[in-house]
Amino acid sequence: MGWIASHIFALAMVVLMVNLGFWQLRRLDDRRASNDEIAAAMAQDPVDIAAHLDLLGPPPEYTQVAAAGAYLADAEVRIGNRSSGGQPGFWLATPLRLHDGRAVAVVRGWVPRRSLIQPDDRTTAPPAGEVTVVGLAFDSLDGGKVAQTAATETPEISRMDLDRFSEVSGIDVEDVWIRLRLQLPAQTGGLPEPVPDPDLGEGPHLSYAFQWFFFSAGAVVVYALILRRAVAARDQPTPS
Repeated sequence: MGWIASHIFALAMVVLMVNLGFWQLRRLDDRRASNDEIAAAMAQDPVDIAAHLDLLGPPPEYTQVAAAGAYLADAEVRIGNRSSGGQPGFWLATPLRLHDGRAVAVVRGWVPRRSLIQPDDRTTAPPAGEVTVVGLAFDSLDGGKVAQTAATETPEISRMDLDRFSEVSGIDVEDVWIRLRLQLPAQTGGLPEPVPDPDLGEGPHLSYAFQWFFFSAGAVVVYALILRRAVAARDQPTPS
């Protein structure tokens, strides 16, 4: 009876590890399909954000969009806890007033946290007057929290929750935000630094799949050796 239980347990473990390997392969397929969709959206010609909002509503995420208008520099918002190169910092988001009067939040880039307390010759001020921006469209992220800041400081929220953005900036923005890739005229102050495009790597799924298949094969080999030794021990003559 004990051997039957051990056989069932070993078989169950092998089946489990094989299934985990195939699960990782399915995740890899999903990652590749998602990456293909993102790459295609990022590679297309920019669509006018105002026209898209009028005809189709907010564009799908990662759609490359263009917008023209003027930055509302007095309504900027910091998006906290954003690191770059191992340095803590924040994103700087500024409403862009479109020609038709609507406003869209634009994440113009990353700023190191130390710039808030140390002198820095670089300025984060956006260009004055008419600008054209090209970037990637993203949906609002729910659950944003408003950080405690001094009344004279730029307000800060924990994520790009557009309801919270409108609350702290005092500007009603559309239900889509843009992560800047290109701006005309270009930023001249050195800050904020551009936020890199998303990583479209495949992740560790393939290596994890190989590991699970290796573990399952190893379990079969080890269990076979255990059985062989058990049989050999059983067949040895009993000392008289």
